[in-house]
Amino acid sequence: MQFHRPMLAASAVVLCSFLASCTVIPGSGPSAGAIQSGSKAVDTAYVLVNVTQSVADALAFADEKPLSVAFGNAKKASTSQIGIGDVVTISIWEASDNGLFSASAGRQGGTQIPEQPVSESGMIVVPYAGIIRAAGRTPQQVKADIDKSLSGMAVEPQVLVNVSKNNSNAVTVTGEVAASGRIPLTAGGGRLLDVIAAAGGPRMETHQLAVQISRGMRTETMPMEKLLSDPRENIYVQPNDVISLTRQPRSFTVFGAATANASIQFDESQLYLNQALAKVGGLNDERANAKGVFIYRREPLKEVRRFNPSARAMHADGTVNVIYQIDLKDPSGFFVLKSFKVNSQDLIYIANSSLAEVRKFSTLVSTTVSPVTQGAGVASTVSGL
Repeated sequence: MQFHRPMLAASAVVLCSFLASCTVIPGSGPSAGAIQSGSKAVDTAYVLVNVTQSVADALAFADEKPLSVAFGNAKKASTSQIGIGDVVTISIWEASDNGLFSASAGRQGGTQIPEQPVSESGMIVVPYAGIIRAAGRTPQQVKADIDKSLSGMAVEPQVLVNVSKNNSNAVTVTGEVAASGRIPLTAGGGRLLDVIAAAGGPRMETHQLAVQISRGMRTETMPMEKLLSDPRENIYVQPNDVISLTRQPRSFTVFGAATANASIQFDESQLYLNQALAKVGGLNDERANAKGVFIYRREPLKEVRRFNPSARAMHADGTVNVIYQIDLKDPSGFFVLKSFKVNSQDLIYIANSSLAEVRKFSTLVSTTVSPVTQGAGVASTVSGL
């Protein structure tokens, strides 16, 4: 027994030391309590928002930024007007074979003035008619001016003005399209899908693409699938718009007490939290704290202040670190899962339950104390010899 008692004492010391240091047990992330208490700190690094059905509905509406709202859907009335930089061609016929522009000198079909760009001052030059203003006017108005200028010199002139290159009334289409370039707009205007089709259409599956429109100093982006599914978003484009199809693979990451920790790419134009959790096998029943489902995201300050009026910007771009919490102990929480939209780059974290921490602690203690108790058994055997 002289060897047995010291061994038992040692095991008791080991047990006590683990009990005293249980706060340093390795974990997969912060506990739900730590996140909640951290949100109440004076200089908190994030805003915690408890997600109710009304919050989920508000977020779903805020996520939608319709192009029809951002840019309007008005057709620009001036698309038929000639602009600076446009290239025009002018053909002139006369009723007499002896006229200035007659076909008698081998000019069958009248005379075609070589095409010319509209100058920076908005003018073009027509032989015998002189300098004619073209910019800001329709081809019919330019024709009328040429007719008037040739009156008395040409014999019953017939003038045709045609815009061969409509550079000023065009949009730029680039990115993941078959043929990037400038797409001229017709007099009736062009819609967004029309000009994308004129550029050869997308060159990859639409669920991987987003449509970005830049007009002046404003830029807005929308998933290509959303544009295709909602006719209201097929807005009229305006001259000098820049339309870019960009590849934007969407993904979210799951950590913590989920069945699997992984980064998951998704193709759905609208992915809800219940679908996202299903992609990783749901919560781990033995570990997960059903009250501790958290979604980490950066949000614009204006949106966050709807839920927390005292929120302040935390980044130079005016965004705020936000952690959304959903309580699945509450039966209504599962309805929230079905209406909470997951954004690309979201991080979903499932906290461990307190019981899981106790189990982890017990496993560590039994693993460490077991060699000591085995040593005590050996000592007991030796003392009996």
